[in-house]
Amino acid sequence: MTHQPPTALFDTPFDDLPNPKRVWAGDAGSREEGLGRLALLTPEVVAQAAAQEIKSGKRIGLDWDMRMMDVSSRSRPTCQHHILTTLNGAANDDMYIFNPQQSSQWDGFRHFSQPFNVNEPSSDPITTASQATSARVFYGGTTLTEIRNRSSGRIGTQHWAQEGIAGRGVLIDYASWALSNNISFSAFEQHHISLETIRTIATECAIEFRRGDILFVRTGLTSEYEGMSLVDKHALNARKPLHAGVEATRDVLRWLWDTKFSAVAGDGLSWESYPSKTPDIFMHEWLLAGWGMPIGELFDLERLSRVCKELNRWTFFVTSMPLNMVGGVSSPPNAMAIF
Repeated sequence: MTHQPPTALFDTPFDDLPNPKRVWAGDAGSREEGLGRLALLTPEVVAQAAAQEIKSGKRIGLDWDMRMMDVSSRSRPTCQHHILTTLNGAANDDMYIFNPQQSSQWDGFRHFSQPFNVNEPSSDPITTASQATSARVFYGGTTLTEIRNRSSGRIGTQHWAQEGIAGRGVLIDYASWALSNNISFSAFEQHHISLETIRTIATECAIEFRRGDILFVRTGLTSEYEGMSLVDKHALNARKPLHAGVEATRDVLRWLWDTKFSAVAGDGLSWESYPSKTPDIFMHEWLLAGWGMPIGELFDLERLSRVCKELNRWTFFVTSMPLNMVGGVSSPPNAMAIF
């Protein structure tokens, strides 16, 4: 199947798309398919962002401690780090065993699927019975059989690693805004950040969004989690998952598409709020499987928030180098913001 070139697709208004839940770029296995919305980060877009955003050279790492979350989430193993002494004690090696989903990570296109029948309403795969694997597809129409075939690298994170992820980052610091507006919430509850609120914060911070921007939303999760006792962490993991995040509505989807963000990221567990505000919209199905838009989760945005406040500046240059793993499903971001 031949798809339209990314430029034509990404410049089409949301309401003019034949089916906005399924916008696949490039031929099967191609660079265009592998990049998805990251194709918006053209050399021109990246060069302009670097020229306008890098002023002082101040750098801030955005990766959370790899050992977080230190209590297994959804049966995902926690990080192991082993030091192997070699050459009779003259040298040491590392050995890492980890699931990227336990700390800062990019969700790749192999991470989440959508119903094969694109007109079928979304359903929450966490709490509903699983559909037959043949009834779901990943970005570009990639099947689970293809993904399980280790000789196939289709839509793997190695496509991202060839060029890296670099461009203009924009921080919507919801946690700080909520505090200043006497709005109390926990990052571990169903709390919806509305599009109206995002626009209000952007206006107050004099943020003007641009083509290819990487949108960051801070809920304060990493700081809240680090302040919890081990008992509380185990109790949190034992109950039904609840996440603060961006509300899942068609208006939010339209805004994300038409604003031409290349990727979204945050410090939350799923970027979007969970359970979904709109039961028939599960944004992972739209963004990952439908648009090829990377979703970053559990990024450490605490120091970034402080520096943005100090500088009264909410945009920066961001770089990220995903793992060069053929067929990779997700990856630590290895990211930093540069001012």
